[in-house]
Amino acid sequence: MSISIKDVVAITGTPGLFRIVKSDDRSLIVESIDALKKRRMVPGTMMVLKLVDVSFYTTEESEPLVNILLAAKEKYDGDLPVSKKSSNAELMDFLKSVLPNYDTEKVYPSNVKKLVGWFNIIQKNEIDITIEEEDEQKKGSPKEEGKPKKETSKNAEASDMEEEI
Repeated sequence: MSISIKDVVAITGTPGLFRIVKSDDRSLIVESIDALKKRRMVPGTMMVLKLVDVSFYTTEESEPLVNILLAAKEKYDGDLPVSKKSSNAELMDFLKSVLPNYDTEKVYPSNVKKLVGWFNIIQKNEIDITIEEEDEQKKGSPKEEGKPKKETSKNAEASDMEEEI
């Protein structure tokens, strides 16, 4: 069974990534994305981040995490030149290679460590990180080839709610 990036979450204070199994108004049931596949209930009071909603600050606006993951996968063919234990300078050089316009004042090495860790988990578990064109159209903004997506008022409201790193 293939896992889509749309179903992947990170839970604050908990290492690793999780797949959403079921959700209701008060809680989520998630399954760890590793060999153990342990399930747990996450109460609504815990901070849960959907990876598709995470973005990095840039000098212009912000860049979705999914785009950065795709750029890293394309550039390094799934084998990153850094690890979570790399020096801060190496981590920031890596980020500059996949996101040249990141905001140097708002993005920290700890953010890049999360990115590297998440990337490795995603690669190891073969999670599909592509966002289908159909999903873009559901949001009300048709995808034009070769042109950046224009932000509509719906997307502007949604981007205010996104977690930015």
